Amino acid sequence: MAPRATRTRIAVGAAALLLAAGAWISGLAERGARPPERPDVSFPKYPRQAERERIAARQTLPARPAAAGRTDEDPVELRDPFLRSLPLGDGDAFVVLEANALRHSRLGELFVQCVLADHPEAFAEIARETGIDPLKDVDRVAYAGRAVVVSGFFDRVKWDAFQKSANARSAPYGDGATLWTSEGDGEAVASWRDQLVIAGPIADVRRAVDQVEGRAEPRRKDVADDMAYGELYGVVPGAAARDLLPAEDGALAARLAAAAQRIELHVDAQDDVAGVIRVTGEPGQEVDDLARSLGAALSIARVKAAATDDAKLSALLEHAQVVPRDGGFTVEVALPADVLQEFFKDCGKRRAKPTE
Repeated sequence: MAPRATRTRIAVGAAALLLAAGAWISGLAERGARPPERPDVSFPKYPRQAERERIAARQTLPARPAAAGRTDEDPVELRDPFLRSLPLGDGDAFVVLEANALRHSRLGELFVQCVLADHPEAFAEIARETGIDPLKDVDRVAYAGRAVVVSGFFDRVKWDAFQKSANARSAPYGDGATLWTSEGDGEAVASWRDQLVIAGPIADVRRAVDQVEGRAEPRRKDVADDMAYGELYGVVPGAAARDLLPAEDGALAARLAAAAQRIELHVDAQDDVAGVIRVTGEPGQEVDDLARSLGAALSIARVKAAATDDAKLSALLEHAQVVPRDGGFTVEVALPADVLQEFFKDCGKRRAKPTE
């Protein structure tokens, strides 16, 4: 099984990716300043109709089992089992990638084309070795604290091969899970009803299954089903920002940790890549000062980007703004589709034969 340190780095890296970019841009942002003549970009500020329908279709699990006091006459509140399973503690960050939706977005199409241009058999090899077609069978991936939770269609997974390669033992757990553990490493993998796969420390994996089967209540109340919109979304508690941002941004991280109670992320990648980062804190001077002071350099950065003919940075800054709101502020950043295309223009060149 993957070492805990490796998985932790992956989880932190995924959560840090948008946060660091957004914090860097917002670190350049001027409060209330809006670039002139911004082209139309659709920012993920709330669930759209297709996403509301997706959220409703995923709510298949009773929020409270009968043993918790629900009677047949009580209205049944349904939850998304994937979100309910996330084994989060109070200070844990989590980020969810909508893998299937990303696959069919402009960003996903470009990424898949790029991988296949350089490695034509990459996805086929994964399917042969694991029984999972990553382009079809994986729905969502969550980096949740110390655990990774994946939803999808796992009825064809080659668990025997996994058990042998990981030198793991399997045993049933709860009502619908199988748990694999290895001697002495404190790590586990669980499969729940061929719908969820959870990997992480044994206690976290067991807790995830307990939460989805109703034996334990989620410790975090801020993981609501209606926040599951965009191709990437998540929450970073303010204190976690100190660990997520690079060391060279220590001063910014300290200010963010001091002022922000909650940082919520949403990214739409269907056409342009557009991100919304909501920073929430106690109403008052600290968070207002952060929004103000984060802004001083945006105008300077735009001038600098123009002076150095940095087209990509100019395009990114053109869509960056900080929007004040009660108890916090929102950072909006976007990468237009034509600029996004530029990042993939060299795909396939590694396989191209040199000309004589």
